[in-house]
Amino acid sequence: MSHVTIYWNTRQLKIKTTPAKPLHEVRAEACEKLGLTPPTSYILKRNKAKLDLSLPIRLHNFVPGTRLDLVTAPASATSAKIAITLRVTEPVASQLTGTFPATYTIWQVLRRFEADAREAGNKNVNITERAEPNSTSGQGRLVYIMPAVRMVGRELTGFEELGKTLQELGASQRELLVLRFLKSEMPFEVAVEKIGRLASGEALGDETVASSSKGEDAVKGGVDQTEDVVMSDPPPVEAESSPTNQTPVTESSNSTPGPDPQETTSPLSPPLPSDSPAPSGPKISVYQPSTSAQIAAAQVEVPEEAYEVGIEDVKRMRAKYHELAQPQRLLSDKEIEAKNAAIREEMEKVAVLKIKVRYPDGYTSIQEVPGSSTSQDLYESVRTTLRHPNEPFALVIPPRETIPENTRRLTIDLRLRSGASLHLTWSPYASEKAKNNPALNDELLKAAREMPNPVENVEYGSSHCGGGEGGDGGDAKGKGKERPEKKPKGDIENKLRGFLGLGKGKK
Repeated sequence: MSHVTIYWNTRQLKIKTTPAKPLHEVRAEACEKLGLTPPTSYILKRNKAKLDLSLPIRLHNFVPGTRLDLVTAPASATSAKIAITLRVTEPVASQLTGTFPATYTIWQVLRRFEADAREAGNKNVNITERAEPNSTSGQGRLVYIMPAVRMVGRELTGFEELGKTLQELGASQRELLVLRFLKSEMPFEVAVEKIGRLASGEALGDETVASSSKGEDAVKGGVDQTEDVVMSDPPPVEAESSPTNQTPVTESSNSTPGPDPQETTSPLSPPLPSDSPAPSGPKISVYQPSTSAQIAAAQVEVPEEAYEVGIEDVKRMRAKYHELAQPQRLLSDKEIEAKNAAIREEMEKVAVLKIKVRYPDGYTSIQEVPGSSTSQDLYESVRTTLRHPNEPFALVIPPRETIPENTRRLTIDLRLRSGASLHLTWSPYASEKAKNNPALNDELLKAAREMPNPVENVEYGSSHCGGGEGGDGGDAKGKGKERPEKKPKGDIENKLRGFLGLGKGKK
């Protein structure tokens, strides 16, 4: 596990980190060990440059042991304004923008967006008061639909996490929040009481939010309400199947039946226009952005025996060194032509290519195209998934090799293999509407699935476990458990020197 070194005056300490760990958590951990409160009164700098605390470690390109200076934040940091863009994907795609103080919590931001929309005349906007009947119980009791906010790859759920301020989360200047809804097991009446307590706390700092939350105060105090609250049910997410329309549940404060569903059904905001065609069927699979705090590669446990160098490994290394030390003759034109012909013949046998495309908003699609497809065919396939297919974009092989849109073959000319990963980037001439809205169209957003976890399916042979020359590559687990006694380090080094020929001429 990597670490960074925090310097505070004449003191220093090491903080263990992971690639997905946000920098504001590093600040909080350092302040706790140094006895500094509150953490929001301090910032982190590197080479006298202020760091963005909302980003994870991997986006800062730190090397192990990087020096970070913990300094007192300027007085203007607490009064700074942050521009927030709230992107909603369920039940219909929409986007809200606003400016908030750094001391606002995520919950206050959601309530403020909700209150502003109601003041604008849209009385049915509902972000924090959703509910639906419990399908697992025959009583039909309402359960609370919890809002979940994703901020820089980290999802915040629950009242405790939503109660964190923008300053605590390291937000600065402009931030994008992606909102979705999760069904919880909490009864709706219990959630209303908690919302009422949060609303009473909000009244101290924001009159607008307090006024918009008068419905919860009325429920808590037993006052009858004359206006119904719409609890719309987000559609289920199923891959490669069209989502069914869900009937919204209308619940008043006295639990009386609501009006006709056709009168109460209203989206969060007017749907965004989508001029994209229908998706191309089961040949395109869409996956949601990962919400895990740990990268997928770190989730596979590799035994220590896999890293040990056995006798067979040393022999292969020595044979490779001997081969590379021999004089190499340049291939003739005829040999080069024959080699290219063999590669072309292998590429012609490829029937299907699976190309992974990563979108700017974190979603990923896997395009299944025929092996004879050209780059123009791939562009057309990707274009069918976009919300704005007429906007210019480019497919890039990381870090910066752009695939041209022409008639070159993907396999033979561009040498792409099944499983290749491409990044979609918008052209500088693309409209702001295309850059700020979700890249995928509504149908694919609803059909998006969670990325499957990596499956550990690797067997390690005897050579990795220090097996001898006659090892038969048996069970790796058995070899790992019944390993012979370790010889002294000096004997192993001498044996390796002898195999590699490094001990010749020495006594």
